[in-house]
Amino acid sequence: MHRGVLAPMLVAAAASAAAQPVATSPRADKVALTVYRAPYGRGAMDLRSLNGFALVTETRRIRLPRGAATLRFEGVASGIIPASAVVEGLPGGVVEKNRDARLLSPASLIDGTLGREVTLTRTNRATGRRESETATIVAGPSPGVVLRTAAGIETLRCSGLPEKLAFAGVPDGLSAKPVLSVETVSPAERTVTVRLSYLATGFDWRASYVATVLAGGNRLDLFAWLTLANANPEAFVGAEVKAVAGQLNRVSMSELRSAVRGLRLVCYPLGTTTSDLRERKFEEADDIIVTGSRVLAPPMVMMASPPAPAPVPVPPPPENLGDLKLYRVPGSTTVASNAQKQVALLIRSGVSFERRYRRPVYVGQTIDASPTSMVFELRNTVASGLGIALPAGSTAMYADRAPDQRLLLGLGALTDRAEGETFRIAAGTSTQVTLSQRKSATGGMTLRATNANPFAVVLDVPIGSPGQKLEADGDAIRMVDGRPTWSVTLPPGQTMELRYRSVD
Repeated sequence: MHRGVLAPMLVAAAASAAAQPVATSPRADKVALTVYRAPYGRGAMDLRSLNGFALVTETRRIRLPRGAATLRFEGVASGIIPASAVVEGLPGGVVEKNRDARLLSPASLIDGTLGREVTLTRTNRATGRRESETATIVAGPSPGVVLRTAAGIETLRCSGLPEKLAFAGVPDGLSAKPVLSVETVSPAERTVTVRLSYLATGFDWRASYVATVLAGGNRLDLFAWLTLANANPEAFVGAEVKAVAGQLNRVSMSELRSAVRGLRLVCYPLGTTTSDLRERKFEEADDIIVTGSRVLAPPMVMMASPPAPAPVPVPPPPENLGDLKLYRVPGSTTVASNAQKQVALLIRSGVSFERRYRRPVYVGQTIDASPTSMVFELRNTVASGLGIALPAGSTAMYADRAPDQRLLLGLGALTDRAEGETFRIAAGTSTQVTLSQRKSATGGMTLRATNANPFAVVLDVPIGSPGQKLEADGDAIRMVDGRPTWSVTLPPGQTMELRYRSVD
């Protein structure tokens, strides 16, 4: 084929593509969010740096023209990972997929109007009146905007008087909402229901437990909040929300961030408008896709949650998702943009516990009458009132002293706990139960525990590190959670001692 024939064919093909009809879906009719935690999330969540993500599933109705067309899905999450997007329900399938990254902003509006005419309105120094004239943008938006007017070349807002620009329209390629576009071919004109699924960054969640000790002293009510965080500027109204507990393997993957920048005007130095302009470079961030593997997260220290609210719908029990756990939020909920939201995760009443005291020590460490920690030890079993997988989170322990008085006993953290495991909730510090440790004359160590309470207490003293071998008098030391532990019942007002030594 001759070049003279090929060139017109390419031009015709390009013109045909440019004239291809566009069908737009402005919003989702139904949306579901499955939120995955940050791998090692600790403390309160910061909307500026959320390291979790979500699987977003949107159901949309859209009218397809016959033949080839471009479908625009507006309002997708700004943190979308384009390579993860899947569109189901198109009769002709997906031919091509694009993420339109340029969102409408003051800077992108200037950038998209370079070389075009705009209307410049400003105040006349002599008359004080507002006057309008035609101007052409010749440079911008960073670090300033350069205009060509009837008076010559000048910079915007460097005259010291109020000035503003008016644009005839929005430049091609800019969108007020994040857009995912796909190319498809439909055998006939029809209205179809499609399902759009994709991974998006800018999400996270935490569990926050609120325990209230009941009258009688050995049972408590346990309530858990699920706190959702969404750092995307898009809100998800009436969403079906699920949360996944556990840790996933992550593989780095390029993420396409929306190019949204504010306009910061800088007046140029005298003499020239083009000298000494610094070049600015922006690097795209990397993000994640997932494969499955569960690893227990380390203990988290988080801020206290408010007490449990009035009666709320009882959440269903968690579901197995391989080695992970999936929690469903009852009904639908709205996850607002750039905001956090709390919903009920767990409600259990009359859970039995045992009050114990605890103080870890290390071989060779010298301690002088150190306070101990009060903990409530619970068995995660049906017989104890639980028997449910518990995701990692913060804990807050309260006690009711009167119908209208609630006191905070302690704050702590909880790691992921499977059904059947034993776990502890922090309940403050005791100066009534103390522990001392000294080196003995024979080269070993001596522990001395004192109970100043008018009632007996159970004290647990983990010694050394997991797997460390120790020798002690009798069988006073046993293995608890892999660590040698001295567990002793201290009578009221009594002191007890333990002599031990490390075995090399």
